[in-house]
Amino acid sequence: MQLRNLIKEIYKMKRRQLLKNLGLGVGAITLTPAVSSLLHSCSDGTSWNPVFFNKSQIKLLLNLTEQIIPSDDKIPGAKELNLIKFIDLYILNMMNDKEKRLLKISLDSFIEDCLKENNYSKMEDITESDLESSLKYFYKDQLSMQRSWNTEYNKFSRELDNDLTPPIKALSYRFLNTIRSLTITSFKWSETIGETVLAYNPIPGRQVGCVDLQEATGGRAWSP
Repeated sequence: MQLRNLIKEIYKMKRRQLLKNLGLGVGAITLTPAVSSLLHSCSDGTSWNPVFFNKSQIKLLLNLTEQIIPSDDKIPGAKELNLIKFIDLYILNMMNDKEKRLLKISLDSFIEDCLKENNYSKMEDITESDLESSLKYFYKDQLSMQRSWNTEYNKFSRELDNDLTPPIKALSYRFLNTIRSLTITSFKWSETIGETVLAYNPIPGRQVGCVDLQEATGGRAWSP
């Protein structure tokens, strides 16, 4: 399953089936020692203040990540797992200056797009329902538009210092791609999900090749 299909699956599949498939398509982030250290710091129970996003943005992003990985009566979602803490720290520590600058511009564009589409005057007016509608819009079956947005974003990125007019839809789409990827990846890497939802074996035995996933794990993706 390709990464771009995961959001569509959230609206089409039963939640447990989605969780079985999470391990098949997200490979944008490598679990390096530095990233592993960030994960550990996010699970140590200490208090946390946002370092890349501001508190108003964090509130919006908590609701957005919850739309990407919602909770139910059996499995915690993004908000309960506080995945935004890892996302915030990852961006600050692992992205370069240009990536951070582009992400800030992309976030501002996404907020601007949400305000315009819903006739709001301030970010605090944006609801979870609005965020869900935005996700559905950007990830519905419109591959040609996604390609066009990617092309516009790449041009804007290359000419970042040339004072181009920001392509609002393209930047919004890229922002959602980034947050979606980080949300799904941090969900998979969460200790709670890794040990209780995904297939987890802390001391692997012998390697057995060509075994059906249903037979090996009951259909669950392996924990990273």
